[in-house]
Amino acid sequence: MSADPALQAQLQSMLNKARRSLKAARRHCDDSDFDFAASRAYYAAFYSMEAALLAEGVTCSTHSGAIAAFSERFIKTGILPVESGGKITRLFRERQIGDYEFDVSVTAVDAEQDVQAAAAIVEAVDRHLRRAALL
Repeated sequence: MSADPALQAQLQSMLNKARRSLKAARRHCDDSDFDFAASRAYYAAFYSMEAALLAEGVTCSTHSGAIAAFSERFIKTGILPVESGGKITRLFRERQIGDYEFDVSVTAVDAEQDVQAAAAIVEAVDRHLRRAALL
């Protein structure tokens, strides 16, 4: 049985947005704008998490809810590597600093690690959705 074309289109759109956010994070790193790089990196991962959840028929109204549901359905079950959970936690924390702190900033090293972590999550979700024939 093939996936619903409307769902496939939505998932592809969400992953495209995740990739655009990842590219923006890289540009912010190149411009030494590390707070915004961390924020965009988090959103790249977040959009891909939302796509994975939507593929399962799950939507969440909060970031913490989406992170918890993603962890429960994809990390604890072994669909995605266990280290993905730590990457998501890191990205969320770094995004909080980048978006809301004024006395503390994300460092260049941290921003680069955030971009790498987000890229790993986006690609892992992409692989999962392709294996499930949803893309």
